[in-house]
Amino acid sequence: MEKTSTMLFLFNFCIIFGISVTRRCNATTYFVGDTSGWDISSDLESWTSGKRFAVGDVLMFQYSSTHSVYEVAKDKFQNCNTTDPIRTFTNGNTTVALSKPGDRFFVCRNRLHCFSGMKLQVNVEGNGPSPAPVGAPRAAPAGILQPSSKKNDPATGVVSSAARVGGCGWRGSMGIYVYLMVFAFPLIWWSYIIE
Repeated sequence: MEKTSTMLFLFNFCIIFGISVTRRCNATTYFVGDTSGWDISSDLESWTSGKRFAVGDVLMFQYSSTHSVYEVAKDKFQNCNTTDPIRTFTNGNTTVALSKPGDRFFVCRNRLHCFSGMKLQVNVEGNGPSPAPVGAPRAAPAGILQPSSKKNDPATGVVSSAARVGGCGWRGSMGIYVYLMVFAFPLIWWSYIIE
């Protein structure tokens, strides 16, 4: 009886682990503003057009020292109000994980920049990472850097939006999953049958 429960546990573990690896494999990293980055010259409103953001995806903000990223509540977003922000970032290279569904609001602390368009509203869907919409342009592969159009940028370049970062290159966990399903689980199962 104890062996049966152990076998069921191992089988369920392998299935759940495989699902989590597959979901992680589909996560997308979006570079806000693409090659222009988080900058006053970027058309951030149209940048979100055609993109589907999901739980597990990541936003990368790359910007010069004259900018910042403030996450604010919805009621402060329209007025570019940065008092009592949810979170603040000023390092020039900001990563924001989209960990729960709902709307997220980001602005530059400089109100003139914010009123000139340096603000971003992202609607995060709740069913985990989703593939790019049908007909959406393909992104540059992860790791291919493109020159930034900004001066004084702390980053050496900006990767095109929607690159799969960590995605299917997360081979360590996938390797463990394959090992468990192909070698370990059948070996344990075989030893159970023999006894």
